[in-house]
Amino acid sequence: MAEEQKKEPRISTISSTFKLWLVAIIFFLTFFHLYAIYNYPQTRIISNEVLLGLVLTLVGYLWIQELRDRERLQAINLALIKAQRQLEHAEIDTIAALILAEEAKDPYVRGHSKRVTRCAVELAQELGFSQEQRKTIERAGILHDIGKIGISDAILRKPDKLNEEEWTVIKKHPRRAAEILEPLSFLTKEKEMICHHHERFDGKGYPDGLKAEEIPLGARILAVVDSFDAMNSERPYRKPLAEDAIISELKSACGNQLDPGVVTAFLGLLKKKPSLWEREG
Repeated sequence: MAEEQKKEPRISTISSTFKLWLVAIIFFLTFFHLYAIYNYPQTRIISNEVLLGLVLTLVGYLWIQELRDRERLQAINLALIKAQRQLEHAEIDTIAALILAEEAKDPYVRGHSKRVTRCAVELAQELGFSQEQRKTIERAGILHDIGKIGISDAILRKPDKLNEEEWTVIKKHPRRAAEILEPLSFLTKEKEMICHHHERFDGKGYPDGLKAEEIPLGARILAVVDSFDAMNSERPYRKPLAEDAIISELKSACGNQLDPGVVTAFLGLLKKKPSLWEREG
């Protein structure tokens, strides 16, 4: 494989050099023919027909070679794009595996990211997102809590109310997530969604206090499904809330914590797809 990669640039260089020689030959033949006609009109070293045939043959050959070179370059470009995408998927899969492994340590959050992702993708489809937009939501969903990696288990699993210092640590996790993902330049939109999925519709959220339409739509979707899964999951201090109670809480959060339009769409989705209530990871 390495030997083939080394040969490819040389093939391209030889081809380009050969083309230049052919162009030079065409120019020389044409110039020589015109010179002979002008200076030796009675002597025909080469006939017009022969010269035209040679020029057309050389031009045709150059045209065919150009097409072949373009096809080869397109194939190389497609191979590079495919390899880049495979690398991106591998990077995301590695990070996702790390997140799921961390969640697996705690029975109360086990499968949380997968459930949030499932609900977010379904809701994005309900809202008319394109396939590519749904893939973006999917990646943001599975990675949305990566910022919690490194936070003490004593804080994450504390059964009592967090004190001010502990709450300050928790509120840093969206920004920390964006920082962790910063080297992955292809996750620009995902990082924005993840960084702002704890903003509130009324502007009282974190980390930047964005409000309403200032919050990316993907982040507003994550906020709704993240809240839903939190209420629908068991915690050390309570059982999962009843379905009616969850619906009531989501409705009461409209306009203050959550986007009313997104909540309305999600409640309609829950009616159409009751399987979203399932708590399995």
